[in-house]
Amino acid sequence: MNKHRFVWHDLNTRDPEAAKKFYGDVFSWTFSASDGGPYVHISAGEHMIGGIRKMDANEPGPTSWLGYIAVDDVAATVAKIGASKGKVFVPTTAMPNVGTFAVTADPTGAVFAPWKSARPGEDAERSGPPARNTFCWDELVTTDPAAAAAFYGEVLGWKARAVDMGPAGTYTLLDRPGVTNAKGEQVSAAGVMKAPPGVPHSFWIAYVHVDDADASCERARKLGATVTIPPTDIPNIGRFACWLDPQQAGIAILQPS
Repeated sequence: MNKHRFVWHDLNTRDPEAAKKFYGDVFSWTFSASDGGPYVHISAGEHMIGGIRKMDANEPGPTSWLGYIAVDDVAATVAKIGASKGKVFVPTTAMPNVGTFAVTADPTGAVFAPWKSARPGEDAERSGPPARNTFCWDELVTTDPAAAAAFYGEVLGWKARAVDMGPAGTYTLLDRPGVTNAKGEQVSAAGVMKAPPGVPHSFWIAYVHVDDADASCERARKLGATVTIPPTDIPNIGRFACWLDPQQAGIAILQPS
């Protein structure tokens, strides 16, 4: 089953060149122009993982990352989103020979993009652990975890599973029913956590797989990032950190155990 999981991430920014410089230096990403337009593809080694889109001069909203979730039918998914009290910012849009997408939000305000590729096999699921400097996890930081989990269950069929994280509280995994790994363990599409005090809105944040969270975080800081959560251990998972890039787009890193 390849559907209903994050398969792509776009950075929407007013300064693509500055973004390329920062992320190229931090993650060794490389960039290539798309055919017939200013859109830039991002590659981590041999893996193409996302893109950079230059925002229009009058486009509202800050610089931010947008995650794309593979679905069977974008229009049908958008209809479910509307029926489940979500919002639609960009309606179902087809790009010839590329794919179909929409830009939407859950009822708590977190933005995501349903997506279906027009290229057979493009979003095929890879086996094994994520490659270095590729996206490895997506997390919903939300003002209402219960409402958000119910929404994604209705729209995408994800099943909420609470995990006790000790002093860190309860973390909710959004499982993909019927999907297991080579060890027979349940595979999750994403995680959900309660927004901390002082964070009034919900958002998705993407994690990049790194070899050394401390070194990556320090490199990002020296290049102008603002570290919002310093490198921190998660028992039995790994070491993570979060920052705002120099244009204030949120992103996270994970050094797996």
